[in-house]
Amino acid sequence: MEKRPSISVGQVFCMLFISRMVVSMTYGTLLIGDSEIWDHVVSAPVSFLITFFLLIPIYKLFCMDKKMNLMDNARELMGRWGWILIGFYIVYYLIISFHTLAIFNNFIINTVNPPISLPLLSIILLFSACYGAYKGVEALVRTAGFIFIATLFSIIFLSASLFSGVEVINFTPILYNGAESFLEGLEYMLSQSACIPALAVLFPLAQGDYKRGIIWWNTGVHAVFVVIIILITGTMGDFASTQLFPVYTAAGIGKFGSFRHLDVVYLGIWMSGIFLKLSLFLLLAGEGIKNMAGEKYRKISIIVFSILMAVFPMFYENFSILREPFVTGFLLIYLLVLTIIVPIILIVLKKIPSKKEKIRIEN
Repeated sequence: MEKRPSISVGQVFCMLFISRMVVSMTYGTLLIGDSEIWDHVVSAPVSFLITFFLLIPIYKLFCMDKKMNLMDNARELMGRWGWILIGFYIVYYLIISFHTLAIFNNFIINTVNPPISLPLLSIILLFSACYGAYKGVEALVRTAGFIFIATLFSIIFLSASLFSGVEVINFTPILYNGAESFLEGLEYMLSQSACIPALAVLFPLAQGDYKRGIIWWNTGVHAVFVVIIILITGTMGDFASTQLFPVYTAAGIGKFGSFRHLDVVYLGIWMSGIFLKLSLFLLLAGEGIKNMAGEKYRKISIIVFSILMAVFPMFYENFSILREPFVTGFLLIYLLVLTIIVPIILIVLKKIPSKKEKIRIEN
């Protein structure tokens, strides 16, 4: 087995925290429709608990042989049939990349004024992401360290700038109109947990206390969601439901001391997070290709995938698909297959003695 890069568990989960925070900036009606945001304050802790359960199969498989990722296991246990399972992960990583790019493009179209060339901006972003993925995971985690610090400070500043504007009257009774919004929020939060399938590849690369990393990451992600929901609802009330990107709107009206219009700062940090997430999932897709065809094709595939995604911004009208409920449902079902069904299949196969082991036992 080839020598793998060595990074720390803390670095991995910092990178995954940023990837998940990219979602928080675009949290709003674009992706959740007319769902009542305030009810999602209940969805977050439930999602927090379910996330731990979703991590169990992948973590269990990893613990059975900490030198092998899920793709290694699929190839070893199933031979070329394992390529089918690896293909499912490659496609998922690319879908998440496309989905992230689509959200970014929609965000730029609806918020940036004066308008800029979307294809040019997307190509520059993808070129940077392609380069990041090409350089490998060690380069990405080093970059993630700086972005993580900036992201952490931006969350603190945003919270401080909005806290004084929170009005209790904006908080209506939770689940006042039933559990529909709660379920929609739960579905949305779980469907955006692409970091869990990412760990299927990243686990063997990291050294450290995995359980502690999982707890800190999951707690941090959902705590930020709860804070964002409280601040958006408390400062904007029903007005939040009219905004495609209420977090960005709130950042524009917030102030911290003599600082005003902090939305520009948050936009820059958010774009850095977009770059990191695209780089990570392009890298993961490339790892799948490498597992099937070798290192040479990993590098080629990253370039090919980036070129394919660069064509996507030319079709603006297709961004409206993000509003369709089936997108969230599809992402959730795909996620459940990759985090539960596939790892369990490999765990069962791994526990069945191979022919060589049977011969050795009989002798």
